[in-house]
Amino acid sequence: MADNWVEEYFTAWNGTDADAVAAFVTDDVVFEDVTAGHVARGAHQFRKFVEICYRRVPDARYEVVASRTSDDSYAVEWVMQPMGVRGASVGTLREGRIASNRDYWNGAEFQP
Repeated sequence: MADNWVEEYFTAWNGTDADAVAAFVTDDVVFEDVTAGHVARGAHQFRKFVEICYRRVPDARYEVVASRTSDDSYAVEWVMQPMGVRGASVGTLREGRIASNRDYWNGAEFQP
């Protein structure tokens, strides 16, 4: 992935193609939405999670506020618009792809 993979990843989320988003994760990814209490294990479950998100919140768009990345980890602060829900993603990378991710967001602000 290019150095600007964070922007590319969130741009993929802002589309409607679950495969485009899933291309950023490893086959054995563990993706946890801490606020929602959901864990997706593996790229297949992660792709299903993305599809569910697209159905439940079809107008959601993510703005990256700040990010820090290294060769093996990352932290991204974001805002889900148009709701204004603030959140953060923290995770690990393996060979340039997301191997684990934990999303934390303000559930009190969320009203789809």
